[in-house]
Amino acid sequence: MKPQPPKPPPSPELPSDVAELQALVAQLRAQVAYLTRKLFGRRREKLTDDPHQGRLLGGADPAAEPAQEQAPEGEDDDGATRRRRRHRGRRPLPAHLRREIHEIHPPAEERTCPECGAAKVIFGQDVTEELEVVPAQFFVNRYVRYKYACRHCQGHVSVGPLPPRPLDKGIPGPGFLAQLVTSKYADALPLYRQQQIYRRYGLELPRSTLGGWVDYVATTLAPIVEVMKSGVRSSRKVHTDDTPITVLDPSVQPIGSRRGYLWVYIGEHDDVVFDYTNSRKRDGPESFLEGYRGYLQADAFAGYNRIYAGGEVVEVACWAHARRKFFDAQSSHAPEAKRVLALIGRLYAVERRAQARGLAPERLLAWRQRFARRRLARLRVELDRLALVVLPRSPLGEALGYTLNNWQALTRYTEASFLAIDNNHSERQIKQLVIGRKNWLFAGSETGAENAALLYSLVVSCKLADVDPFAYFRDVLLRIATHPADRLGELIPRVWKTRYHPAALAPAPPPRR
Repeated sequence: MKPQPPKPPPSPELPSDVAELQALVAQLRAQVAYLTRKLFGRRREKLTDDPHQGRLLGGADPAAEPAQEQAPEGEDDDGATRRRRRHRGRRPLPAHLRREIHEIHPPAEERTCPECGAAKVIFGQDVTEELEVVPAQFFVNRYVRYKYACRHCQGHVSVGPLPPRPLDKGIPGPGFLAQLVTSKYADALPLYRQQQIYRRYGLELPRSTLGGWVDYVATTLAPIVEVMKSGVRSSRKVHTDDTPITVLDPSVQPIGSRRGYLWVYIGEHDDVVFDYTNSRKRDGPESFLEGYRGYLQADAFAGYNRIYAGGEVVEVACWAHARRKFFDAQSSHAPEAKRVLALIGRLYAVERRAQARGLAPERLLAWRQRFARRRLARLRVELDRLALVVLPRSPLGEALGYTLNNWQALTRYTEASFLAIDNNHSERQIKQLVIGRKNWLFAGSETGAENAALLYSLVVSCKLADVDPFAYFRDVLLRIATHPADRLGELIPRVWKTRYHPAALAPAPPPRR
Protein backbone atom coordinates (compact mmCIF):
# COMPACT_ATOMS: atom_id res chain seq x y z
CA MET A 1 0.00 0.00 0.00
CA LYS A 2 1.19 3.51 -0.80
CA PRO A 3 1.76 5.77 2.23
CA GLN A 4 -1.05 8.23 2.80
CA PRO A 5 -0.35 11.93 3.37
CA PRO A 6 -1.29 13.51 6.70
CA LYS A 7 -5.02 14.08 6.96
CA PRO A 8 -6.14 17.65 6.18
CA PRO A 9 -8.05 19.58 8.82
CA PRO A 10 -11.73 18.58 8.96
CA SER A 11 -13.07 22.12 8.54
CA PRO A 12 -11.84 25.18 6.63
CA GLU A 13 -13.00 27.47 9.47
CA LEU A 14 -10.23 28.76 11.74
CA PRO A 15 -10.68 27.81 15.40
CA SER A 16 -10.69 30.51 18.02
CA ASP A 17 -8.80 28.45 20.58
CA VAL A 18 -5.04 29.07 20.44
CA ALA A 19 -4.11 25.44 21.07
CA GLU A 20 -6.42 24.22 18.32
CA LEU A 21 -5.06 26.87 15.97
CA GLN A 22 -1.50 25.76 16.67
CA ALA A 23 -2.46 22.15 16.01
CA LEU A 24 -4.08 23.19 12.72
CA VAL A 25 -0.95 25.07 11.64
CA ALA A 26 1.19 22.05 12.55
CA GLN A 27 -1.03 19.79 10.45
CA LEU A 28 -0.84 22.10 7.44
CA ARG A 29 2.92 22.41 7.71
CA ALA A 30 3.28 18.64 7.96
CA GLN A 31 1.10 18.18 4.90
CA VAL A 32 3.11 20.72 2.87
CA ALA A 33 6.38 19.09 3.98
CA TYR A 34 5.06 15.63 3.06
CA LEU A 35 3.96 16.69 -0.42
CA THR A 36 7.21 18.59 -0.99
CA ARG A 37 9.24 15.52 -0.10
CA LYS A 38 7.09 13.34 -2.35
CA LEU A 39 7.66 15.71 -5.28
CA PHE A 40 11.30 16.64 -4.81
CA GLY A 41 12.80 14.48 -2.09
CA ARG A 42 14.28 11.00 -1.91
CA ARG A 43 11.83 8.14 -1.58
CA ARG A 44 14.21 5.84 0.23
CA GLU A 45 13.51 5.58 3.94
CA LYS A 46 17.08 5.31 5.10
CA LEU A 47 17.45 4.41 8.74
CA THR A 48 20.30 5.07 11.13
CA ASP A 49 21.16 3.75 14.55
CA ASP A 50 22.43 7.17 15.58
CA PRO A 51 19.51 9.37 16.70
CA HIS A 52 21.73 12.49 16.37
CA GLN A 53 22.55 11.97 12.70
CA GLY A 54 21.57 15.00 10.70
CA ARG A 55 22.44 17.50 13.46
CA LEU A 56 25.09 20.02 12.53
CA LEU A 57 25.43 21.59 15.98
CA GLY A 58 24.19 20.70 19.43
CA GLY A 59 24.99 18.30 22.21
CA ALA A 60 23.68 14.86 22.95
CA ASP A 61 20.08 14.36 23.90
CA PRO A 62 19.91 12.48 27.22
CA ALA A 63 16.61 10.86 26.23
CA ALA A 64 18.32 9.22 23.28
CA GLU A 65 21.22 7.70 25.17
CA PRO A 66 19.65 4.21 25.56
CA ALA A 67 19.44 3.89 21.80
CA GLN A 68 23.19 4.23 21.33
CA GLU A 69 24.51 1.98 24.06
CA GLN A 70 27.15 -0.53 23.10
CA ALA A 71 25.63 -3.78 21.93
CA PRO A 72 26.97 -7.00 23.50
CA GLU A 73 29.17 -9.30 21.50
CA GLY A 74 27.20 -11.04 18.79
CA GLU A 75 24.50 -8.38 18.88
CA ASP A 76 26.39 -5.49 17.26
CA ASP A 77 24.67 -3.88 14.29
CA ASP A 78 25.88 -5.11 10.98
CA GLY A 79 26.32 -1.52 9.84
CA ALA A 80 29.52 -1.44 11.92
CA THR A 81 30.78 -4.67 10.39
CA ARG A 82 30.15 -3.88 6.76
CA ARG A 83 33.24 -3.72 4.62
CA ARG A 84 33.56 -2.27 1.19
CA ARG A 85 33.96 -5.10 -1.29
CA ARG A 86 37.03 -5.04 -3.43
CA HIS A 87 36.50 -4.59 -7.13
CA ARG A 88 37.64 -7.82 -8.75
CA GLY A 89 37.44 -6.71 -12.34
CA ARG A 90 34.95 -7.50 -15.05
CA ARG A 91 32.73 -10.52 -14.55
CA PRO A 92 33.25 -13.34 -17.06
CA LEU A 93 30.49 -13.97 -19.56
CA PRO A 94 28.21 -16.91 -18.63
CA ALA A 95 29.64 -20.29 -19.55
CA HIS A 96 26.35 -21.60 -21.00
CA LEU A 97 26.36 -19.09 -23.88
CA ARG A 98 27.32 -20.49 -27.27
CA ARG A 99 30.87 -19.57 -28.30
CA GLU A 100 31.76 -18.87 -31.91
CA ILE A 101 35.51 -19.31 -32.25
CA HIS A 102 37.39 -16.87 -34.50
CA GLU A 103 41.06 -17.85 -34.83
CA ILE A 104 43.39 -14.99 -35.64
CA HIS A 105 47.00 -15.55 -36.70
CA PRO A 106 49.70 -12.97 -37.34
CA PRO A 107 50.26 -11.94 -40.97
CA ALA A 108 52.31 -14.38 -43.03
CA GLU A 109 55.35 -12.08 -43.15
CA GLU A 110 55.48 -12.02 -39.35
CA ARG A 111 55.55 -15.82 -38.95
CA THR A 112 59.20 -16.04 -39.94
CA CYS A 113 62.02 -15.13 -37.58
CA PRO A 114 63.75 -12.02 -38.94
CA GLU A 115 67.08 -13.09 -37.38
CA CYS A 116 67.52 -16.72 -38.47
CA GLY A 117 64.73 -17.15 -41.00
CA ALA A 118 63.16 -20.14 -39.23
CA ALA A 119 59.35 -20.52 -39.09
CA LYS A 120 57.80 -19.36 -35.84
CA VAL A 121 55.71 -21.83 -33.79
CA ILE A 122 52.66 -21.29 -31.59
CA PHE A 123 53.55 -21.18 -27.90
CA GLY A 124 50.41 -19.61 -26.40
CA GLN A 125 47.34 -17.53 -27.03
CA ASP A 126 45.46 -14.45 -25.88
CA VAL A 127 41.70 -14.84 -25.59
CA THR A 128 39.27 -11.92 -25.87
CA GLU A 129 35.50 -12.35 -25.54
CA GLU A 130 32.76 -9.96 -26.60
CA LEU A 131 29.02 -10.28 -26.14
CA GLU A 132 26.97 -10.36 -29.33
CA VAL A 133 23.27 -10.81 -30.05
CA VAL A 134 21.10 -11.99 -32.93
CA PRO A 135 17.65 -10.33 -32.97
CA ALA A 136 14.61 -12.53 -32.45
CA GLN A 137 13.96 -14.79 -35.41
CA PHE A 138 10.45 -15.83 -36.36
CA PHE A 139 9.98 -19.03 -38.28
CA VAL A 140 7.12 -21.26 -39.32
CA ASN A 141 6.68 -24.88 -38.28
CA ARG A 142 5.19 -26.49 -41.37
CA TYR A 143 3.75 -29.92 -40.69
CA VAL A 144 3.35 -31.93 -43.88
CA ARG A 145 1.27 -35.01 -43.09
CA TYR A 146 1.38 -37.62 -45.79
CA LYS A 147 -1.71 -39.66 -46.45
CA TYR A 148 -1.56 -43.39 -47.09
CA ALA A 149 -4.25 -45.53 -48.67
CA CYS A 150 -4.62 -49.00 -50.14
CA ARG A 151 -4.18 -48.82 -53.92
CA HIS A 152 -6.25 -51.95 -54.51
CA CYS A 153 -9.14 -51.26 -52.11
CA GLN A 154 -9.18 -47.49 -52.71
CA GLY A 155 -9.65 -46.91 -48.96
CA HIS A 156 -8.26 -47.39 -45.47
CA VAL A 157 -6.68 -43.92 -45.43
CA SER A 158 -4.00 -43.26 -42.79
CA VAL A 159 -2.62 -39.80 -41.92
CA GLY A 160 0.30 -39.02 -39.67
CA PRO A 161 -0.88 -37.40 -36.39
CA LEU A 162 0.05 -33.84 -35.53
CA PRO A 163 2.40 -33.41 -32.57
CA PRO A 164 0.96 -31.87 -29.39
CA ARG A 165 0.11 -28.21 -29.93
CA PRO A 166 -1.14 -25.63 -27.42
CA LEU A 167 -3.84 -24.27 -29.75
CA ASP A 168 -5.14 -26.93 -32.13
CA LYS A 169 -6.77 -24.65 -34.71
CA GLY A 170 -4.60 -21.59 -34.14
CA ILE A 171 -1.36 -20.43 -35.70
CA PRO A 172 0.72 -19.64 -32.58
CA GLY A 173 3.19 -22.23 -31.42
CA PRO A 174 4.16 -22.80 -27.78
CA GLY A 175 7.23 -20.59 -28.06
CA PHE A 176 5.23 -17.69 -29.51
CA LEU A 177 2.57 -17.90 -26.79
CA ALA A 178 5.26 -18.14 -24.11
CA GLN A 179 7.04 -15.10 -25.53
CA LEU A 180 3.78 -13.15 -25.78
CA VAL A 181 2.86 -13.73 -22.13
CA THR A 182 6.41 -13.31 -20.83
CA SER A 183 6.85 -10.01 -22.66
CA LYS A 184 3.62 -8.59 -21.28
CA TYR A 185 3.69 -9.75 -17.67
CA ALA A 186 7.41 -10.27 -16.95
CA ASP A 187 8.88 -7.52 -19.15
CA ALA A 188 5.96 -5.02 -18.98
CA LEU A 189 5.53 -4.76 -22.75
CA PRO A 190 1.87 -3.96 -23.57
CA LEU A 191 0.30 -5.71 -26.54
CA TYR A 192 0.39 -2.61 -28.73
CA ARG A 193 4.18 -2.39 -28.33
CA GLN A 194 4.57 -6.06 -29.12
CA GLN A 195 2.37 -5.48 -32.16
CA GLN A 196 4.84 -2.81 -33.32
CA ILE A 197 7.75 -5.20 -32.84
CA TYR A 198 6.01 -7.91 -34.87
CA ARG A 199 5.27 -5.40 -37.61
CA ARG A 200 8.98 -4.73 -38.02
CA TYR A 201 9.36 -8.40 -38.90
CA GLY A 202 6.52 -8.26 -41.44
CA LEU A 203 3.90 -9.85 -39.18
CA GLU A 204 0.52 -8.14 -39.10
CA LEU A 205 -1.21 -9.47 -35.99
CA PRO A 206 -4.30 -7.58 -34.77
CA ARG A 207 -4.21 -6.59 -31.14
CA SER A 208 -7.54 -8.32 -30.57
CA THR A 209 -5.97 -11.56 -31.79
CA LEU A 210 -3.02 -11.16 -29.42
CA GLY A 211 -5.44 -10.46 -26.58
CA GLY A 212 -7.41 -13.60 -27.42
CA TRP A 213 -4.24 -15.67 -27.25
CA VAL A 214 -3.37 -14.19 -23.85
CA ASP A 215 -6.87 -15.10 -22.63
CA TYR A 216 -6.37 -18.64 -23.93
CA VAL A 217 -3.09 -19.05 -22.03
CA ALA A 218 -4.69 -17.76 -18.81
CA THR A 219 -7.68 -20.09 -19.15
CA THR A 220 -5.45 -23.08 -19.92
CA LEU A 221 -3.17 -22.53 -16.93
CA ALA A 222 -5.92 -21.55 -14.46
CA PRO A 223 -6.03 -25.07 -12.88
CA ILE A 224 -2.37 -24.71 -11.85
CA VAL A 225 -3.13 -21.45 -10.04
CA GLU A 226 -6.04 -23.15 -8.26
CA VAL A 227 -3.59 -25.72 -6.89
CA MET A 228 -1.34 -22.87 -5.79
CA LYS A 229 -4.29 -21.27 -3.96
CA SER A 230 -4.80 -24.46 -1.99
CA GLY A 231 -1.10 -24.47 -1.10
CA VAL A 232 -1.27 -20.88 0.13
CA ARG A 233 -4.31 -21.63 2.32
CA SER A 234 -2.51 -24.60 3.90
CA SER A 235 0.59 -22.56 4.84
CA ARG A 236 1.49 -21.65 8.38
CA LYS A 237 1.77 -18.00 7.36
CA VAL A 238 0.46 -15.83 4.53
CA HIS A 239 1.71 -12.43 3.42
CA THR A 240 -0.88 -10.21 1.74
CA ASP A 241 -1.18 -6.74 0.25
CA ASP A 242 -3.25 -5.03 -2.43
CA THR A 243 -2.87 -2.41 -5.14
CA PRO A 244 -5.45 -0.64 -7.33
CA ILE A 245 -5.80 -0.98 -11.08
CA THR A 246 -8.03 0.81 -13.58
CA VAL A 247 -10.60 -1.38 -15.32
CA LEU A 248 -12.51 -0.18 -18.37
CA ASP A 249 -16.27 -0.28 -17.89
CA PRO A 250 -18.52 1.54 -20.42
CA SER A 251 -21.44 1.41 -17.95
CA VAL A 252 -19.63 3.88 -15.68
CA GLN A 253 -20.25 7.29 -17.16
CA PRO A 254 -18.81 9.73 -17.97
CA ILE A 255 -15.29 8.34 -17.35
CA GLY A 256 -15.90 4.84 -18.75
CA SER A 257 -13.71 3.12 -16.15
CA ARG A 258 -13.59 2.23 -12.49
CA ARG A 259 -11.13 1.12 -9.90
CA GLY A 260 -10.48 -2.53 -9.16
CA TYR A 261 -7.96 -4.18 -6.87
CA LEU A 262 -5.41 -6.95 -7.18
CA TRP A 263 -4.54 -8.71 -3.93
CA VAL A 264 -1.37 -10.73 -3.51
CA TYR A 265 -1.16 -13.77 -1.22
CA ILE A 266 2.19 -15.46 -0.61
CA GLY A 267 2.41 -18.82 1.11
CA GLU A 268 5.15 -20.30 3.20
CA HIS A 269 6.89 -21.89 0.18
CA ASP A 270 6.81 -18.67 -1.89
CA ASP A 271 3.87 -19.67 -4.05
CA VAL A 272 2.42 -16.32 -5.12
CA VAL A 273 -1.27 -15.93 -5.98
CA PHE A 274 -2.92 -12.73 -7.18
CA ASP A 275 -6.66 -12.31 -6.83
CA TYR A 276 -8.85 -9.66 -8.47
CA THR A 277 -11.79 -7.91 -6.79
CA ASN A 278 -13.88 -5.02 -8.06
CA SER A 279 -13.64 -3.16 -4.72
CA ARG A 280 -11.48 -2.96 -1.61
CA LYS A 281 -14.13 -4.33 0.67
CA ARG A 282 -13.35 -7.04 3.20
CA ASP A 283 -15.27 -9.57 1.11
CA GLY A 284 -12.18 -10.10 -1.08
CA PRO A 285 -9.71 -11.36 1.54
CA GLU A 286 -12.47 -13.08 3.49
CA SER A 287 -13.46 -15.09 0.44
CA PHE A 288 -9.91 -16.01 -0.53
CA LEU A 289 -8.85 -16.94 3.02
CA GLU A 290 -12.01 -18.85 3.88
CA GLY A 291 -11.02 -21.84 5.99
CA TYR A 292 -7.46 -20.60 6.54
CA ARG A 293 -5.77 -21.29 9.88
CA GLY A 294 -2.48 -19.62 10.68
CA TYR A 295 -0.65 -16.29 10.72
CA LEU A 296 -1.65 -13.45 8.39
CA GLN A 297 0.89 -10.67 7.90
CA ALA A 298 -0.53 -7.45 6.46
CA ASP A 299 -0.96 -3.77 7.13
CA ALA A 300 -3.53 -2.56 9.63
CA PHE A 301 -6.37 -2.50 7.10
CA ALA A 302 -9.76 -2.64 8.82
CA GLY A 303 -11.00 -5.10 6.21
CA TYR A 304 -8.99 -7.87 7.91
CA ASN A 305 -10.53 -7.32 11.35
CA ARG A 306 -13.35 -9.82 10.89
CA ILE A 307 -10.82 -12.42 9.74
CA TYR A 308 -8.88 -12.00 12.98
CA ALA A 309 -12.01 -11.92 15.12
CA GLY A 310 -12.50 -15.69 15.07
CA GLY A 311 -9.11 -16.33 16.65
CA GLU A 312 -8.09 -18.94 14.06
CA VAL A 313 -6.16 -16.38 12.00
CA VAL A 314 -3.47 -14.57 13.98
CA GLU A 315 -2.57 -11.01 13.04
CA VAL A 316 1.07 -10.12 12.32
CA ALA A 317 1.65 -6.43 11.63
CA CYS A 318 4.36 -4.75 9.59
CA TRP A 319 7.16 -2.67 11.08
CA ALA A 320 7.83 -1.08 7.69
CA HIS A 321 4.39 0.57 7.81
CA ALA A 322 4.98 1.84 11.33
CA ARG A 323 8.45 3.08 10.44
CA ARG A 324 7.09 4.97 7.41
CA LYS A 325 4.74 6.98 9.61
CA PHE A 326 7.61 8.13 11.81
CA PHE A 327 9.66 8.89 8.72
CA ASP A 328 6.89 11.19 7.46
CA ALA A 329 6.58 12.79 10.91
CA GLN A 330 10.13 14.16 10.71
CA SER A 331 8.77 17.27 8.98
CA SER A 332 7.19 18.50 12.22
CA HIS A 333 8.92 16.52 14.98
CA ALA A 334 12.38 15.78 13.63
CA PRO A 335 14.30 15.01 16.88
CA GLU A 336 11.61 12.78 18.35
CA ALA A 337 10.88 10.97 15.08
CA LYS A 338 14.57 10.35 14.39
CA ARG A 339 14.98 8.94 17.88
CA VAL A 340 12.19 6.43 17.26
CA LEU A 341 13.57 5.63 13.79
CA ALA A 342 16.94 4.85 15.32
CA LEU A 343 15.32 2.42 17.77
CA ILE A 344 13.37 0.75 14.96
CA GLY A 345 16.61 0.52 13.01
CA ARG A 346 18.12 -1.51 15.82
CA LEU A 347 15.29 -4.01 15.48
CA TYR A 348 16.19 -4.44 11.83
CA ALA A 349 19.86 -4.74 12.75
CA VAL A 350 19.01 -7.82 14.81
CA GLU A 351 17.38 -9.38 11.73
CA ARG A 352 20.30 -8.51 9.45
CA ARG A 353 22.81 -10.03 11.82
CA ALA A 354 20.76 -13.21 12.07
CA GLN A 355 20.53 -13.42 8.30
CA ALA A 356 24.26 -12.84 7.89
CA ARG A 357 24.95 -15.70 10.29
CA GLY A 358 22.49 -18.03 8.54
CA LEU A 359 20.86 -19.07 11.78
CA ALA A 360 18.72 -22.19 11.82
CA PRO A 361 15.02 -21.67 12.73
CA GLU A 362 15.39 -22.72 16.35
CA ARG A 363 18.44 -20.50 16.80
CA LEU A 364 16.71 -17.60 15.06
CA LEU A 365 13.83 -17.77 17.53
CA ALA A 366 16.23 -17.76 20.49
CA TRP A 367 18.18 -14.90 18.90
CA ARG A 368 15.05 -12.77 18.57
CA GLN A 369 13.89 -13.50 22.08
CA ARG A 370 17.29 -12.58 23.47
CA PHE A 371 17.99 -9.40 21.50
CA ALA A 372 14.85 -8.21 19.70
CA ARG A 373 12.57 -8.35 22.74
CA ARG A 374 15.03 -6.27 24.75
CA ARG A 375 15.04 -3.61 22.07
CA LEU A 376 11.27 -3.76 21.72
CA ALA A 377 10.93 -3.07 25.44
CA ARG A 378 13.25 -0.10 25.10
CA LEU A 379 11.25 1.19 22.15
CA ARG A 380 7.96 0.80 24.02
CA VAL A 381 9.28 2.95 26.89
CA GLU A 382 10.16 5.71 24.42
CA LEU A 383 6.78 5.50 22.68
CA ASP A 384 4.89 5.70 25.97
CA ARG A 385 6.96 8.70 27.01
CA LEU A 386 6.27 10.55 23.75
CA ALA A 387 2.56 9.72 23.84
CA LEU A 388 2.24 11.81 27.00
CA VAL A 389 3.67 14.99 25.44
CA VAL A 390 2.69 14.86 21.75
CA LEU A 391 -0.64 16.02 20.36
CA PRO A 392 -2.65 12.99 19.16
CA ARG A 393 -3.69 14.65 15.89
CA SER A 394 -0.16 15.68 14.89
CA PRO A 395 1.78 13.51 12.40
CA LEU A 396 3.94 12.14 15.21
CA GLY A 397 0.86 11.60 17.37
CA GLU A 398 -0.79 9.57 14.60
CA ALA A 399 2.40 7.52 14.16
CA LEU A 400 2.46 6.84 17.90
CA GLY A 401 -1.21 5.92 17.91
CA TYR A 402 -0.78 3.50 15.00
CA THR A 403 2.21 1.79 16.62
CA LEU A 404 0.78 1.52 20.12
CA ASN A 405 -2.63 0.33 18.92
CA ASN A 406 -0.98 -2.45 16.90
CA TRP A 407 1.80 -3.22 19.38
CA GLN A 408 0.83 -6.84 20.01
CA ALA A 409 0.68 -7.60 16.29
CA LEU A 410 3.95 -5.73 15.67
CA THR A 411 5.83 -7.79 18.27
CA ARG A 412 4.34 -11.13 17.24
CA TYR A 413 7.19 -11.88 14.83
CA THR A 414 9.31 -12.78 17.86
CA GLU A 415 7.00 -15.73 18.62
CA ALA A 416 7.95 -17.89 15.61
CA SER A 417 11.07 -18.13 13.47
CA PHE A 418 9.14 -18.38 10.18
CA LEU A 419 7.51 -14.97 10.70
CA ALA A 420 9.05 -11.78 9.30
CA ILE A 421 9.62 -8.41 10.90
CA ASP A 422 7.64 -6.69 8.13
CA ASN A 423 5.45 -7.30 5.13
CA ASN A 424 7.99 -6.11 2.58
CA HIS A 425 8.02 -9.56 1.00
CA SER A 426 4.53 -9.02 -0.43
CA GLU A 427 5.30 -5.42 -1.40
CA ARG A 428 8.34 -6.57 -3.38
CA GLN A 429 6.30 -9.12 -5.31
CA ILE A 430 3.47 -6.71 -6.01
CA LYS A 431 6.04 -4.35 -7.53
CA GLN A 432 6.10 -6.54 -10.67
CA LEU A 433 2.45 -5.66 -11.22
CA VAL A 434 3.01 -1.98 -10.42
CA ILE A 435 5.75 -1.74 -13.06
CA GLY A 436 3.46 -3.36 -15.62
CA ARG A 437 0.58 -1.08 -14.67
CA LYS A 438 2.66 1.96 -15.56
CA ASN A 439 2.94 0.58 -19.08
CA TRP A 440 -0.40 -1.06 -19.90
CA LEU A 441 -2.30 1.55 -17.79
CA PHE A 442 -5.60 -0.35 -17.51
CA ALA A 443 -7.33 -3.70 -17.91
CA GLY A 444 -9.80 -3.86 -20.77
CA SER A 445 -12.43 -5.68 -18.74
CA GLU A 446 -12.97 -7.65 -15.56
CA THR A 447 -12.03 -10.78 -17.47
CA GLY A 448 -8.78 -9.11 -18.49
CA ALA A 449 -8.07 -8.17 -14.87
CA GLU A 450 -8.74 -11.76 -13.74
CA ASN A 451 -6.44 -13.09 -16.47
CA ALA A 452 -3.76 -10.65 -15.37
CA ALA A 453 -4.08 -11.98 -11.82
CA LEU A 454 -3.63 -15.55 -13.05
CA LEU A 455 -0.60 -14.85 -15.21
CA TYR A 456 1.09 -12.57 -12.68
CA SER A 457 0.72 -15.41 -10.17
CA LEU A 458 2.81 -17.68 -12.37
CA VAL A 459 5.31 -15.03 -13.51
CA VAL A 460 6.12 -13.85 -9.97
CA SER A 461 6.26 -17.44 -8.68
CA CYS A 462 8.77 -18.19 -11.46
CA LYS A 463 10.81 -15.19 -10.35
CA LEU A 464 10.96 -16.39 -6.74
CA ALA A 465 11.85 -19.91 -7.88
CA ASP A 466 14.62 -18.56 -10.16
CA VAL A 467 12.88 -19.99 -13.23
CA ASP A 468 12.88 -18.42 -16.69
CA PRO A 469 9.16 -17.70 -17.32
CA PHE A 470 9.57 -18.26 -21.06
CA ALA A 471 10.98 -21.76 -20.55
CA TYR A 472 8.24 -22.48 -18.01
CA PHE A 473 5.31 -21.34 -20.18
CA ARG A 474 6.65 -23.03 -23.31
CA ASP A 475 6.98 -26.39 -21.60
CA VAL A 476 3.79 -26.28 -19.52
CA LEU A 477 1.57 -25.19 -22.44
CA LEU A 478 2.54 -28.40 -24.24
CA ARG A 479 2.45 -30.58 -21.15
CA ILE A 480 -0.78 -29.57 -19.40
CA ALA A 481 -3.20 -31.03 -21.96
CA THR A 482 -2.04 -34.60 -21.23
CA HIS A 483 -0.92 -34.12 -17.63
CA PRO A 484 -2.96 -36.07 -15.03
CA ALA A 485 -5.32 -33.78 -13.13
CA ASP A 486 -4.28 -35.26 -9.78
CA ARG A 487 -0.65 -34.31 -10.46
CA LEU A 488 -1.11 -30.66 -11.39
CA GLY A 489 0.98 -29.75 -8.35
CA GLU A 490 4.01 -30.88 -10.37
CA LEU A 491 3.47 -27.90 -12.70
CA ILE A 492 3.80 -25.25 -9.97
CA PRO A 493 6.95 -23.27 -10.90
CA ARG A 494 9.05 -24.31 -7.90
CA VAL A 495 8.12 -28.00 -8.36
CA TRP A 496 8.40 -27.87 -12.16
CA LYS A 497 11.96 -26.63 -11.75
CA THR A 498 13.01 -29.84 -9.97
CA ARG A 499 11.09 -32.25 -12.22
CA TYR A 500 10.79 -30.87 -15.74
CA HIS A 501 13.24 -27.99 -16.11
CA PRO A 502 15.75 -28.72 -18.92
CA ALA A 503 18.62 -28.31 -16.46
CA ALA A 504 17.06 -30.89 -14.14
CA LEU A 505 16.56 -33.37 -16.99
CA ALA A 506 20.06 -32.95 -18.46
CA PRO A 507 22.55 -35.74 -17.70
CA ALA A 508 25.01 -35.01 -14.94
CA PRO A 509 28.41 -33.76 -16.20
CA PRO A 510 31.28 -36.23 -15.99
CA PRO A 511 33.45 -35.88 -12.89
CA ARG A 512 36.58 -33.80 -13.25
CA ARG A 513 39.88 -35.62 -13.23
